[in-house]
Amino acid sequence: MRTRPSFIQEVDYKLLIEKYGTGKKLDRIIKKIENDYPIQYAIGYVEFLNCKILVNKWVLVPRFETELFVHKLLEYIKKEELSKDNILDLCTGSGCIAVSLKKELPDSLVIGVDKSIKALKMASKNARLNKTNVKFARKNVLKSIHFPHKFSVLVSNPPYVKLNEEVSSNTRYEPKIALYPGEDDVIFYKKILDNSKTLLYKKNIIAFEIGSTQATRICSYAKKIYPNSKIEVQKDYNGYDRFIFIFNE
Repeated sequence: MRTRPSFIQEVDYKLLIEKYGTGKKLDRIIKKIENDYPIQYAIGYVEFLNCKILVNKWVLVPRFETELFVHKLLEYIKKEELSKDNILDLCTGSGCIAVSLKKELPDSLVIGVDKSIKALKMASKNARLNKTNVKFARKNVLKSIHFPHKFSVLVSNPPYVKLNEEVSSNTRYEPKIALYPGEDDVIFYKKILDNSKTLLYKKNIIAFEIGSTQATRICSYAKKIYPNSKIEVQKDYNGYDRFIFIFNE
């Protein structure tokens, strides 16, 4: 009888057998996982909040931190009575944020934006899989973007990893375009904030997932754009600054 490798959890091992059988295909994929290939890519999906999110090499694997991020954002949306308002998700990737928000807020118009065609194809599949009518658009967030309507919620988990930052070894299989913004690690936040007033109603929430060393710089820049805003920085499960919520009335 085949022995389960110790580095693979039992539940994941069962899913791998279900997908690859018990022969050479399974042996090959286990060898890849042993060399840090993301097991989520091998399985083909992850559970994210109340959704099943398909993943492949063209999109990042959704993290627990992003789940927490969306959970917190949902609480704020409901508290601010914006549950039926328009939501814009910039750098949507797999669509995990947009799809999970639409699932919880079916009366909202939710639009996800990315510049990667392959990421948008995966996001569209995830919207259909989870029976959510999310709209997607191909746009470059680092340039000025426009829509025929405005939004009450702007959410983004953009590339924010510094070029010299130490990261998990399995990220080498993930799309670099979704991880590294370039020399300026907060460029996406700046560009989004610069463009936000043309996209948002006066009363709005701007929500960012951020790198652990970026909160002060992003908050300072946000205050230049929205001097009367209320800004909250919140921590992830490991106690690192990870989320910024900007509230405007």
